Amino acid sequence: MNRKQLFLYSFFIVTSIMLAATAIAGNATRIQFAKGSYCGSYSGNFAGGKQFVLRLGRDQTFISRNTSNSNQLDVYVTGPTGQIAGESVGNNEIHYRTTAKGDYEIMVISASNFSSVEFCVY
Repeated sequence: MNRKQLFLYSFFIVTSIMLAATAIAGNATRIQFAKGSYCGSYSGNFAGGKQFVLRLGRDQTFISRNTSNSNQLDVYVTGPTGQIAGESVGNNEIHYRTTAKGDYEIMVISASNFSSVEFCVY
């Protein structure tokens, strides 16, 4: 492969990765907190799972709370420095510690198609 072909191939790969990341983030629901509030929530369709994005600061406690009667599972939480682990503090609540300032993605699946979740940050 000559230099021109290698450059074009590399350009194609990088562009594909960027477009895929944009498409994934575009499907997520951004959770915004009302002025003066530490919490935001979502109620709606969870069929096939639901991806959320939250803008968080460094070293914050981020809480994901199931507020419906359906069983829910946080599949993953990923931030600017990678995936972060959570600590279950009850049947309906998981606590996470943020590692850096930026967007955090959380994937939640539910046993029912309609469900509710609350996110709080302290």
